[in-house]
Amino acid sequence: MLRKTGKKLAIVFLTLTFNFWLTSMVTPGWIIISKNTSKDRVDQTKISIFYITVCINDTCDSHYYRDISGVDNLLVDVPQQVVSLLALVLCAISGILVIIPINRTATKFLTVVIIIPVAATLQSVLILLFAVVNATITSATTGTDKVLFPYSILLSGLGTLLSIVAWVICVVVYNNERKRETQNQRHRMDHIEPLPVAELPF
Repeated sequence: MLRKTGKKLAIVFLTLTFNFWLTSMVTPGWIIISKNTSKDRVDQTKISIFYITVCINDTCDSHYYRDISGVDNLLVDVPQQVVSLLALVLCAISGILVIIPINRTATKFLTVVIIIPVAATLQSVLILLFAVVNATITSATTGTDKVLFPYSILLSGLGTLLSIVAWVICVVVYNNERKRETQNQRHRMDHIEPLPVAELPF
């Protein structure tokens, strides 16, 4: 009963984690800088993991970083993109492992218990990095410049919290399955009938 319930809960929380991390990865809300260049004009620069969006009033134009030439000191580089993708892939692998039926359930959940903290750590590194960048830019802004709320960081943080819940559930299921498999092994050993004396090899 605990295995079925734990498996369902783990799948739910891992799915939510994946969705939050994917949404945070594709939305341009990691850094949002707004500037009032004139009375009737507001410029916004929105930073995503893979692209940058520049808005003038209500007109926005997005560009992938690989398509931007002659721009120095970009706030996002390949390492951040790799970290984000790797965390998402590890989360997906964890979900697949939970879903796939395997005889040695304890081994399966042990693998998931190891993978989830790695993915959560990677996301935490991203969150910390961009939080520091936002704080630095905020302290440096003056006049009409301002840094808006980085909602992608919030989405990533919520996904990370959900991944921790999923990890706790998997730890509970793993401990339960390990005890159950140990008890089954002892039960099989106790029911092995000893060989008759005539059949003993001496």
